[in-house]
Amino acid sequence: MSPAGLAGALRRGARWAARALVEPPLPLVAVEVRPGAVAAVRLAHEGGRLSLGAAATVDLPPGAVEVSLARPNLADPGAFRDAVRAAMERVGGLTAGDVSLVLPDPVVRLALVPTDGLRGRGREAEETIRFRLHKALPFDVRSARLAWSPARADQVLVAVALDDVVRGYEEALESLGFRPGLVEAASLALLLAAGEPPEGGDRLLVNWDEGYVSFVLTRAGQPLLVRTLPGDAKPDAVVRHATSTRQFHQDRLGGGALADVVVRSAAVPGEEALALLGQALGVVPRLLQPWAALGVTEDGPSAQAVAGAAASVLRRAA
Repeated sequence: MSPAGLAGALRRGARWAARALVEPPLPLVAVEVRPGAVAAVRLAHEGGRLSLGAAATVDLPPGAVEVSLARPNLADPGAFRDAVRAAMERVGGLTAGDVSLVLPDPVVRLALVPTDGLRGRGREAEETIRFRLHKALPFDVRSARLAWSPARADQVLVAVALDDVVRGYEEALESLGFRPGLVEAASLALLLAAGEPPEGGDRLLVNWDEGYVSFVLTRAGQPLLVRTLPGDAKPDAVVRHATSTRQFHQDRLGGGALADVVVRSAAVPGEEALALLGQALGVVPRLLQPWAALGVTEDGPSAQAVAGAAASVLRRAA
């Protein structure tokens, strides 16, 4: 990367850090990119309260988006823009303005980093985090966007993504007149839609989408473990990963029976996902209800398809 290119990446990284995880702007429209589709959700003001304006999904042509942590994802930028335009048209969101952008989990590396040696939230702390992550990333950490937020007392939750990857999505939205504000990974958005933390136990969020599955363990609302497994989301593999996550929770994290398991199932029918994961985890899981903040208990296939976008935009109603 040239010095000018690196400087540009660092400036974009500073903007990412300013808005991701920390005091994000809260647009009324969110776009979620999934491996095979684009989802859009728009909120509306009615009588001084927020309500659902509209939600829609538009399938992507095969191969249009190739989800990757280490290289640009838009194999067919034109097809991706067409899908975004169609989704926004369906939700009545074609007016230019701010939008939240929710990316597939494999695009963003989430990690828990010890706070030892970190000072404040300035450049020195950022450089320390980048140094600690550089061997764990399949790209030069200097070309990455990075943001972090306190997790447990001795850790911070770090989100890191290759600048070229995020910029590809942002530029596609900007070409349609939209300004990406909050940019986040799907699992981070979904955590907020899972509801209040359970009392006296830990929660497991499972984000099961086409081509990947993520497991996020939390205790008192704070992350204990974050795992994203790309390219291995067939039922037998997900069951195997769920079983190993449960074992790790018990053996290494001092956990007992999980108090709550919340599932976003966008890859297989919800009832099938619940049955498979219930058997692997030894508890009765529940499907995520993305509209719960609006008092709506819908958890069917259409709700699962737009759950990331819904969770991101519904911070306004939280």
